[in-house]
Amino acid sequence: MRPSIELLAEVPRILPRIAEESSDREEIPEADLIERLIHATGAGAEEASSVLGVVRRLLQALSMLDEARLGAGVWAFVSFPASLLARSVLGGLGEAEFRLLEPGFWNASEYLVDRQRALIKRSEELRAALPPGLVPIRRVWVSWAWISLDGKFLMVRREDPALNRDGSRGQFVFPGGRVSNEDLPELVYLTASRCLDFFDPNVEIDPSHIRYAFSQAVRRELREELEISGNAFEAVTPVDEPIHYTTLEGAKSAYSATEYHIQPFKVALKDAGKTELLRCMAAHPERFAWFTAEELATGANAAGAKAFVDAIRQGGPALAPDTFAISIGNTSPIKDPIDIPGKPSEPFAVGIAGRERQVHVDLDADEIELLNWLAAVRRGDGIEELAVGVSIASGTGWVLVDDDRALTGLRTLASKLDATGLPILDFHDRAVRLNALTPYFSPSSLSMEIQDERRGKSYRLNLSRRRLQSLLGIASAKEASASLPEVLGNAIYSLDQGDLQPALDNIESVKRMQREIRGFLDAIGTRLLVRQVDGVPELAVGR
Repeated sequence: MRPSIELLAEVPRILPRIAEESSDREEIPEADLIERLIHATGAGAEEASSVLGVVRRLLQALSMLDEARLGAGVWAFVSFPASLLARSVLGGLGEAEFRLLEPGFWNASEYLVDRQRALIKRSEELRAALPPGLVPIRRVWVSWAWISLDGKFLMVRREDPALNRDGSRGQFVFPGGRVSNEDLPELVYLTASRCLDFFDPNVEIDPSHIRYAFSQAVRRELREELEISGNAFEAVTPVDEPIHYTTLEGAKSAYSATEYHIQPFKVALKDAGKTELLRCMAAHPERFAWFTAEELATGANAAGAKAFVDAIRQGGPALAPDTFAISIGNTSPIKDPIDIPGKPSEPFAVGIAGRERQVHVDLDADEIELLNWLAAVRRGDGIEELAVGVSIASGTGWVLVDDDRALTGLRTLASKLDATGLPILDFHDRAVRLNALTPYFSPSSLSMEIQDERRGKSYRLNLSRRRLQSLLGIASAKEASASLPEVLGNAIYSLDQGDLQPALDNIESVKRMQREIRGFLDAIGTRLLVRQVDGVPELAVGR
């Protein structure tokens, strides 16, 4: 028997020819090609037939041969360039040193990953279009932790950093990650071969091994991603059955038809675990983002961050934030809107606009400024500077205070507020948060400028919130601008000039239009632009 490499070296010489500049081409029956190969190499008929069968399949996969003639058992090239590539590749395969790709091409390297991915992706997309459909060649087991706080789910940045890479559809995923060898039952998976079985889509796995691996993986991943130690978990409970689906997906150069098995978990933390979670979010704000269930369904949050959560569209339990909530702190947040006073003489205003109750608390200027700063943090406004020993758990409103004196002052302030029936400061360990879901700023903390742009036809409103400087840090000043409809703009402009009549004449329209620009008002931290006091309209924002 002749070595296969010698037979391959001879094949280019017996292939049918085709003209470069005319329509002339040879059409050779496969039986004749087999005879030519036997004559040229002295190989046996079975050996020659086997080698040509492999060559035929290769050339056919590369679309080089005329399919109609091949169906009749006849070889003919579709073009001159096709015949050149066939002879080039087969001629190279006949030499032991030949490589279509440079040595090291398939090494793990960010420099090569896009080229690797492109080759695999092209092949997999063509294979998926065949009659058998999407047949997986890769199996991935994933454990997800569904953790919510204040109605939003915690998400972590994906490991694949190439946001613009073809197929990279999101920046953030649920905390957790893939099962690895270290998560498998070690007394069962003792060899490399047994471990490889677990990730082979052609091998059936014991369900008890799967449950064990999922549980181990979620705890390990939460230690790595959220820096929660192993003894800080109160419970880690699987939710429903795993989500199963197959798709063309994979980070970096692992893109392929992949069989996914994803197990969501509900996580309960001890107090130490909650502290570790807050400290991790404070230390690594770039890692995290927060999404409502509705934003996860659309794939993007209000800040424009994108989530990669295709699996939740394949089934599984409902994403109910209350079901997966982690409670941090001692009291539930106040749900009523609340205006934080801007100076010591002002009261707190609690409740729905127009029906607020006023609460007077004897606070000094520093305490007022501190509460306003905490309100800015709670709202997610920009913070330009933090005091030594102070950090913010990204997206939660929680502020970690490692300065004993500052923390004592905060607890004293909280006691003063509690005594008046306003438990608006909450604590967990050394963390503090303004305990209100929708804090607003007092009119005295805001200023307004309105411009008549088209002689009473359109108005430009500029709102700003002053810079807030407290013992914990500094919140940047904030500005927002919007065009107002004629009726609302005229009412505000006239009130600014001291004329009440346009607002009185159109008060119901003014109320309705303010509701229509609620998003703009919320962004700066005010409830209203115009309010009524004893039936008289007045500006609700300082000039």
